[in-house]
Amino acid sequence: MAKLSYKVPSALNRSFLDHEITLSKGGWAAKPSPIKQLLFFGGGLLAVLWFSTSTFVASSGPVAITFFVLWSLAAITYFGGLMKTKELRIQRVPAFLAYLPAKARHVFTRRSSNPTAFYSIVGIDDIDEDGLIHFSDGGKGQAYLVVGSASYLLFDKDRIGILDRVDSFWRKVETTCEHTIITTKEPQRIYHQVANLERRNRTLQVRDPDLIELQNEQYDILTKHVGAKFTSIHQYLLLKGKNAGALRKGHQILQAEVGGSTLMIKEATMLDCEEVQPMLRVFYQGIDDDLRNLKASLN
Repeated sequence: MAKLSYKVPSALNRSFLDHEITLSKGGWAAKPSPIKQLLFFGGGLLAVLWFSTSTFVASSGPVAITFFVLWSLAAITYFGGLMKTKELRIQRVPAFLAYLPAKARHVFTRRSSNPTAFYSIVGIDDIDEDGLIHFSDGGKGQAYLVVGSASYLLFDKDRIGILDRVDSFWRKVETTCEHTIITTKEPQRIYHQVANLERRNRTLQVRDPDLIELQNEQYDILTKHVGAKFTSIHQYLLLKGKNAGALRKGHQILQAEVGGSTLMIKEATMLDCEEVQPMLRVFYQGIDDDLRNLKASLN
């Protein structure tokens, strides 16, 4: 039976410092704080007290000491604040310092440039013709174009059935295979419509000029308007196994889910190399460049 409410479970790498403590039942201290935040505030206050009484700051005068204490308390309050991920802001300082150099914020992708920086971002060694992705960490991946069943117009019975089916699916998934849902906004796919026009053109027995012109008009509408100017939401499922065996098990579980019910996934189409590359290109090239390339190829 589907639950009435859900919550985000605690992370598996949660340590003793991540446990939250409530200091008071009312006031500002009523909000639970993790132990690491309390230790940071306590250590920061002790450090400020030591600097203001036992170092050169103590002999700098009342105004300078007051300014130092206020600035230090403001810094401790800011860097000790929690982000949405329950991490302290100070934990992001090393990443910020590594991002400061200009060379760390720009990756050159010219043919003459060193590919090491771009390779570290992509992390993909090769993609086979059948769509099998070889990751740099030794993992194997496969991408699928999926169609789900979610809708705002679902009846309560259908919603409960979908939630139960999704819950049952994730209980069967093994930890050796990662499931990543990728949602993109891309030009509408018109391959089937264009192929149907081509079949109709080949079987056309009467080559009347008006009929030919009508077909050309329909082709222009599909390629230059529907397939170029109108975008739609596409969802992909990327399976990444630690090895080929883990990926095979993940594929079998997904295939059994698609074949057994349409509640969670109505349709899943395995992508080959020519289809995986445009899907991944959205992350590194952008949808605007894809639209420009499509228009250039049509012209």
